[in-house]
Amino acid sequence: MTAGVSSEMPPPTHALAPPRVPACRRIPLLFVTSLALASPASASAEVAADHAAPVETPSVTVPLADRLAPLMRAPALSPDDTGIAVLLLPGGRPIFTRNADRPAQPASTMKILTSAAALALLKPEFVYQTRIFADSAIDGSGSVAGNLYLQGSGAPDLVGESWWLVARRLAALGLRRIEGDLVADESYFDTVRRPSGWPAPAADSWYNAPIGALSCNFNVVTVTVDPSPLLGARPDLTLEPAASYFQVLNRATTTSGPTSLAVSRSFENGQNALVVGGTIRRGGGPAVFHRSVEEPALYALNAFREIARAEHIEIKGNLTVGTVPEKARELHTYESRPLGALVRDMNKNSNNFMAEMVLKTLGAQFTETPGTTANGAKVVRDYLSGLGLDLSSTRMVDGSGLSEEDRVPARLLAEVLARAWDDFEIGPEMVASLPIGGADGTLDERFGGEGSRRRVRAKTGRIASALALAGYAANHDGRAARSTPFTAPSTASWTRLRRAPTPISAPLPWARARRRLSLQLRHQLRHRRRGAVQRRFLLGGELDLDDLLHPLRPETRRHAQKKVPVAVLAAQVDGTR
Repeated sequence: MTAGVSSEMPPPTHALAPPRVPACRRIPLLFVTSLALASPASASAEVAADHAAPVETPSVTVPLADRLAPLMRAPALSPDDTGIAVLLLPGGRPIFTRNADRPAQPASTMKILTSAAALALLKPEFVYQTRIFADSAIDGSGSVAGNLYLQGSGAPDLVGESWWLVARRLAALGLRRIEGDLVADESYFDTVRRPSGWPAPAADSWYNAPIGALSCNFNVVTVTVDPSPLLGARPDLTLEPAASYFQVLNRATTTSGPTSLAVSRSFENGQNALVVGGTIRRGGGPAVFHRSVEEPALYALNAFREIARAEHIEIKGNLTVGTVPEKARELHTYESRPLGALVRDMNKNSNNFMAEMVLKTLGAQFTETPGTTANGAKVVRDYLSGLGLDLSSTRMVDGSGLSEEDRVPARLLAEVLARAWDDFEIGPEMVASLPIGGADGTLDERFGGEGSRRRVRAKTGRIASALALAGYAANHDGRAARSTPFTAPSTASWTRLRRAPTPISAPLPWARARRRLSLQLRHQLRHRRRGAVQRRFLLGGELDLDDLLHPLRPETRRHAQKKVPVAVLAAQVDGTR
């Protein structure tokens, strides 16, 4: 998201079912796995010490390449379009590659590149500053004889609570009345709201929210629909964080039947309009929807005015967009959370909006203002090139991976992850930002098996023609590891596959293997609320990592182990060819 919607973005959304194709269609796949394993000698000695009792072990150690090769010939896959790269950590030495240099759509794994550059260049402790200016000082009566200015710097975490804290601080300074206008200064970024290759015309889904240097609530409005106690009556609507910015038409009714609601947002003549239609069941719970909002700066101003009014601050003038005059005086500076925490939210929830804000920030900080997507992408490319990585086949059009024009080879994703792992200054933040398999983020319901739960930290990704996975995995003992692709056809009938999942299995090359590889194709659309606007889109495609994560022998003394080798995972499914 999200989504073709990018990957998974985190909140998400969307999606028309792909057209049906014959069930025998072969699946193009690009899969990258970087495996950080302990030294074989030390690992073997350790395992031997931990297992005094006789255990079943394979008589012959089969090389990883020989175990992976049969998977590439699976009938459901297209060998020419299936890529794998396995890197050994630390250092990132390749120990298995297959079509790893073919560029493919990265989907939301593009956020890995954006995150690495931002953490390395801006540093994890970097904070955004939203500054409040006025044309004059606050006089004895609490008035400002002129305008009040909100100057944005690209903070991606400004929400209703942020504006409430700002309003409280201004009230504490004695502010009671603005005689002039409330002005938004969004000049730190350009006014191009969406990168090239994003869904067009612009959808109203949260994953497709516009970008602006002064924004609010991820530029998404949360609409809560509560049923009326009376049959046939209109349900109650609540808009957060601000209702005054919208024209709302409520056509929904409360019924005794099932809930079937639709909420759409349109933008015409400079006005955001919301239409709520359908039915909601009386006595049922509320229904929650998230819709993107056009003209972010005006949205932020409306939210601030509503919240300021609750703090007894009156704004007499209009809401407008402009720039802060040189002679204006600063009243307050509001700081965001540190970048490390923001990147964590961005990757855990696969938030496209946050990734684009960070990318433009890089452009503004290291090239020139206003920050643009293009100069931000150039900063990322320059950073990666400076690490000695090959970007000759990489095309970075945005920072989130939602653009259908993005191209990244699997090897590059694996190498960036390997470099981050070895970099003490950014490695901890990078690893901590990734969803934990079976536990949180976009992986909270994936990799939940006994052998893989909490042992995978990976960034997921999905757009209309690609699936992706990139992250780290931990092996129990480091003696042997198995990597298998997870995939789904880009244009096949999801309904058909869901009703009749086709396991893909291959005989394991050792005599007494206790597990087999299986791949089930599933399509799951789940929505969840995270704070004010967070939802996420989950695409199935479960990868059974037991053979990658488990040792070849039973583990009777897991907690006595002294070492936990780690693996880096990155995967892409590309259906563009």
